[in-house]
Amino acid sequence: MHIEAIIEEHAHHFLQGLKTEYGDDKEALLIIGQYLSTGSVSAEQEHLLKTQLYDTLKLAGIGIPFVLIPGASILMPILIKVAARHHIELMPSVFTEQDKGNISGKAE
Repeated sequence: MHIEAIIEEHAHHFLQGLKTEYGDDKEALLIIGQYLSTGSVSAEQEHLLKTQLYDTLKLAGIGIPFVLIPGASILMPILIKVAARHHIELMPSVFTEQDKGNISGKAE
């Protein structure tokens, strides 16, 4: 039963990250809409938009191999751990913030 609790905790963590990521995507779209209508955004909004773009590219970089490459479910976690040892962050920021215990709950 202990394994079931661990799996449930990890699944909850993953789904919460996806929920937060979805909220960030919606916020980025609002910023893009503001830029298209006014021609400018604040420095904070620009930073948020850049962060969200990087996170989207990271998700694509991690998600596509799972679909296309046989054995990627084994290789990707290893690749993520090796990259982290070299201070390269492959996971989107929403997942690394949760790992550090900084869940803001902004997408709830």
